[in-house]
Amino acid sequence: MLTNFKKRETVAKVKAAYSILSQAVKLSVEENGETSGWDTSDPSVVVEKYLLPYMSGVSKMKGALRPMRTLSSQGNLETNRYLDWSWNLTSNPIYVMQNGMYFMYSNSNDGYPTIVVDINGSGKPNIMGIDGFTFWIDPKTSSVTPAGYNCSRVGILGKGCPTSSTRMCVRDNTWQYYRGGYCAALMQKDGWTISKDYPWGNGGITKK
Repeated sequence: MLTNFKKRETVAKVKAAYSILSQAVKLSVEENGETSGWDTSDPSVVVEKYLLPYMSGVSKMKGALRPMRTLSSQGNLETNRYLDWSWNLTSNPIYVMQNGMYFMYSNSNDGYPTIVVDINGSGKPNIMGIDGFTFWIDPKTSSVTPAGYNCSRVGILGKGCPTSSTRMCVRDNTWQYYRGGYCAALMQKDGWTISKDYPWGNGGITKK
């Protein structure tokens, strides 16, 4: 029963993050035009010019670099982690939402502006697909989508995706630097639930 409660709580938080980000981008587009025309010369400019004015109570975290482990091959935090959540830019700040969630923005991953959210903020386990979830700002629609939304469900679960095979929502014995990036998309495809074949494990509390 505790596991089921945690799963429902996780889905509710992912949906809340999705709603907050979607509303912010929608309002920003109304004032600033389509996202394809935004000034993306600096990731901090994107957040502070195009997102924060349309979100309530967001603050910038000091000393923002925080580890986030991948979904696969859990174990040594020092060798199995995201250095910055957005996978390629260690200098990007982390922002704290009014509800305590953390997020980080990167101008491009998989060809999309990317937002990674830690739905329980300072809490553990800091693992993609368990409390870390990824969203894109889709330039074609100027809207927020779960990362990997354009993959099939089968693809997200390990049969490959048109954008990336390394970010799939699957556990295996091979360490993958980006594994778990598409788990929010899997939830969405399953009607915002964590299905039986979702790689939940024991909720991210794993042994070395």
